[in-house]
Amino acid sequence: MLRTLVLAVDLGGFARAARRVGRTQSAVSLQMRRLEAGAGQSLFTRAGRSFALTTAGEQVLGYARRLLAINDEAVAAVRGTRLACPAES
Repeated sequence: MLRTLVLAVDLGGFARAARRVGRTQSAVSLQMRRLEAGAGQSLFTRAGRSFALTTAGEQVLGYARRLLAINDEAVAAVRGTRLACPAES
């Protein structure tokens, strides 16, 4: 959900984010409603097909970017290490 949020903001819409993550626009909208439910408040203000982040949405976006950076760093680190087999020890 956090990656989808960041993509929606960076790409300028839920439909564009949906295409990028290989989901329907309605699936992305549902993810964002679940994210709002978890936050306990609105993260977006909507006007037709466009949206803007609320103050809470801006806060969540900041945390999302940080969490995703840490996640991507961890994945890169693990992929870069070779696990030793017990026979090699």
